[in-house]
Amino acid sequence: MPMRIRILCFFISVLSLTGCATVQDKIALEDRISKLEQTRNKSEQNVDNLKVELQKIGSTWDSKDQDFSGQYASLRAETNKLMEEVQILNGRIEELEFAIGQVNSAKGEQTAKLNDLKIENQKAVDRITELEKYIGLGGSSPQKSDRFPGKFPPVKDKDSEDTEPENGLYIQAKKDLDEGDFESSREGFQKFISLFPQSENADNAQFWIGETYYREAWYEKAILEFEAVKKKYPKGNKIPSALLKQGMSFQQLKEDANARLILEELINRFPKSSEADIAKKILQNL
Repeated sequence: MPMRIRILCFFISVLSLTGCATVQDKIALEDRISKLEQTRNKSEQNVDNLKVELQKIGSTWDSKDQDFSGQYASLRAETNKLMEEVQILNGRIEELEFAIGQVNSAKGEQTAKLNDLKIENQKAVDRITELEKYIGLGGSSPQKSDRFPGKFPPVKDKDSEDTEPENGLYIQAKKDLDEGDFESSREGFQKFISLFPQSENADNAQFWIGETYYREAWYEKAILEFEAVKKKYPKGNKIPSALLKQGMSFQQLKEDANARLILEELINRFPKSSEADIAKKILQNL
């Protein structure tokens, strides 16, 4: 074969091989690019999905954070309310202890008076018996007269008899208050003040009238009734309690400035009272 023909065949073979390699490389490159694009698309989709999840998580966290803040505020308010109720109960316990002490003291005095009367009565009986013996009405030995038996009926103190209706009316009105029958309690205390205006419990009755309105959340009325305690009974033992409840009534009406004035007056006038201690704690939250 001539040399020229051999060279020509060689170049044709080389060109054929080169053309095939170029097409295969192009196909492989396009396939690679396609796969990369698919991978990129998947990655972008994953990123979008992650963004959506992050937004959901963020929204959920914000919601939980708001819920937590709301729960915290609610618990704080409830705690303050319970503290106020405990303070009020402590004040009432002290009032009851004082009242019980007065009752026991009065009871002791009445018992002593009754015993003294019994002794005096027995002395009178003995004296009458001696007189009967002296004038010959009795026997050889002193005899007890039928008109004066050895055992005398219980002696009732006149003051005690006079105060029975008074005490009964007061006790019933207070019982109605404790049982939540505020209207009946209010009517009872008003009647008590009308019938016994000079009673030592008149200022207490006036205070409890204000308390009935306070427990019914009728704070405007309560303020007026507590003011009546201050004006009608300026030297009564219910002034500190009336000032405290008046201040608390203003607080319930969101009139913090007025509440502060009343509570500060209480602290200044009765600094050592239990009501003043309660007022100080309330002022800290105003």
